[in-house]
This record gives sequence, structure tokens and C-alpha cells, in this order.
Amino acid sequence: MAQPWQARLSKETREAFPRLHALVREDPRAAVAELRAWIAREPLPMFFNWLGAAYSVLGDTDGMRDTVLENYRRNPQYLFARANYAELCLCDGDIAGAREALGAALDIRPFLGGRRRVHVSEVAAYFYAVALYHIQAGDLAAAEKVYEMLDEVCPDDVSTENLRRRLHPRLRDLFSR
Repeated sequence: MAQPWQARLSKETREAFPRLHALVREDPRAAVAELRAWIAREPLPMFFNWLGAAYSVLGDTDGMRDTVLENYRRNPQYLFARANYAELCLCDGDIAGAREALGAALDIRPFLGGRRRVHVSEVAAYFYAVALYHIQAGDLAAAEKVYEMLDEVCPDDVSTENLRRRLHPRLRDLFSR
């Protein structure tokens, strides 16, 4: 989903988006090198987000963690930075930090910058983190409601499937494929 702020970027940067995004999945090592170069030149929040994802694909937990922390530090209003940071907090057992990152009301709207439309990937990232927050807080009923919403909005998203496995484990989930 193109955003108005993207029009202020150079044509070269705008044209690099699809290739860089695809590179994260296709060749994460190359993505790390390229995204680091882009960040040095133009430190866009989404470049940090993609860099963290590339580190994650590579299994580089430290690189992913450092990138998520830096993105949240630099871009605290960026929705993906908040969702990723909240997940880190929850992994560390910092439920208060996660709640702060997700917002006191657990409402996505304050992080949309006034937009009325939201991309499905934003919904998946934010509400997956909200559901994890509810699970860690011991409110499984609230987590279940979030799961039902995600199952309606983005049933094929990996976050929805991960949440299903946590809330409704099946015997087949115990075996690798």
C-alpha cells in the first residue's frame, strides 16, 4: 500500500522497495548487506523492519534483536517497530514494556498516523503481538477474541497460524513437516 510520504522519496528508493522486500525471503544474506547500505544512506523504518526480518530468517537472534531495538528507538511511531518491540519485551518477560509499546488501550488507530485504511500485514503484526500480550497476562479469552479476528481478516498469515497453534494445539503440531 503506497503511502503519501513515499512520494517524497527518490525514485531510486521507491523503485528499490519491491526488490529489497523480496530479497529478504529469497536471499536474506544479500538482503542484510543491501539493507545495511540503504539504512546508512536513508534510514527508513521499513528498511529496519526488513533487516530484522532478514536476520530472523538467518537465525541471527542478536542481529534481529539489535535491529528491532534500534528501529523502536529511532521510529517509535512506526507500527511494525512497536509490534516487533512488544514481541521482544514479551520474550524477555517484560509485560509492562509490551503494553507500553502496544499502547494503553491496545488500539491500533493511534499508530496509523491518521490513516483510515490499514494494510493486512499491519493488522497481523499488531494484533498478533496483542494476542501474545493477552496470553502472557493470563487473559486467554481476550487472546481468543484476537485470534478469531485474525482468522477472519488474515486466515493464511503465518501469525494467525502461530496463534492457532498456541491457543488450539493439535497432535499434528507436535511433528515437523
